[in-house]
Amino acid sequence: MITEFKEYLSPSKVYIPLTDGEYKIANVKVEQDDTVLVGQVLAEKFQGRSKSPVVSSVSGTVIGFEVLTDRYGKKVDHCVILNDKKNTQIELKSYSNPSSSQIRTAIYDLGLEKLCIEGSYTPLRFDKEVDHVVVNTIFVNEPAYTIDYFYLQDHAEEIASGISLIAKAANCESITVLIDKRLPKDALDEFGKSIIDKNINLVSIDPQKIKGQDIRYIQKLVKADLEVNLLDSGVIYVDTFAAKMVSDALKGIVPTSRQVVLTGDGIKSNAIVEVRFGTLLSELVHEVDGYNEVEEMVLHIGDFMTGIQVLTDEIAITSNTNAFNISEYRDDEEDVCIKCGDCNDVCPVGILPQNIMDAELRSVNSRIVDLNTNLCTECGLCTYVCPSKINVVEWVRRAKRRVG
Repeated sequence: MITEFKEYLSPSKVYIPLTDGEYKIANVKVEQDDTVLVGQVLAEKFQGRSKSPVVSSVSGTVIGFEVLTDRYGKKVDHCVILNDKKNTQIELKSYSNPSSSQIRTAIYDLGLEKLCIEGSYTPLRFDKEVDHVVVNTIFVNEPAYTIDYFYLQDHAEEIASGISLIAKAANCESITVLIDKRLPKDALDEFGKSIIDKNINLVSIDPQKIKGQDIRYIQKLVKADLEVNLLDSGVIYVDTFAAKMVSDALKGIVPTSRQVVLTGDGIKSNAIVEVRFGTLLSELVHEVDGYNEVEEMVLHIGDFMTGIQVLTDEIAITSNTNAFNISEYRDDEEDVCIKCGDCNDVCPVGILPQNIMDAELRSVNSRIVDLNTNLCTECGLCTYVCPSKINVVEWVRRAKRRVG
């Protein structure tokens, strides 16, 4: 249960990872003792011929480089910056009516392409035709926790502006915003006013019903089977924070923070915290009153259904870190499948995970193909609802790999 809403925006040091799960090689642009500004390029990271900038979230002095675990669970180099707490920023151009190419350039120059990596979310990439832009203002950690609605209310104008800018960058006129069916009236009124002239379609979702409603809606928009990467289906799908960061970037403001959910019985306070990029999780846990005494801890980063477990809290929060769950380890053994059909009922693309799992267990390739296993978007809902605690989505992944 969320008990606190906090800000932690002035860590004494930040740790900026120089590579990530996709861009694995970096050309470092700074040295120890260099003075840097907010938004300054610290390195360029590469994947083949593609590159992306790594920027500083604070102003201060580079005091070294350390190997730490990143949010993907890999050991990578981090640039360590002593925060002077002046927040002196590089000079960025501000736009009142930017072109699509200017929006794309601003997103690229600040390394904002991969703000959303959990579940079915997509990068902000525009090298393919985009028919629909969908923005989720509900979930931080689907299906368990929603955003702080004061955030949506307080930043309604920036979020709405960012949504329009993303659509303009994609040369796309179909814009949908998913909102909570139970959104408080003040937040709904404020957000409604912010989109009144923006040709944005509001669609309400009940987050208490676990049915993959966002994916079901996107499939109706596309009117076709969805690809695992929604970009391949002509859809950009991002969250509230991506929209806010894009809006800031086009106003000449370097995005340096986002809300992160901290939950679990391993910590004394469950909280939503606005946190500076590069802050260590260990420092943030201390800010929310520290750890509980438990025998063995499990640390999970990202969404419940699609995130990963990591072995250390010495991990830097980045622009695409949305949540941590820190809990006591429980040895919940899988039971046998009782063929209840819950996983089949919840599947947003209408395939039959239980049947696919059975076909995979029996290595029946033709059955795996006949069951349209390739349509699985790997959302993880089948695993989430399974009363036998079976990792159903992993069996479906294996089946997909079996038949190519």
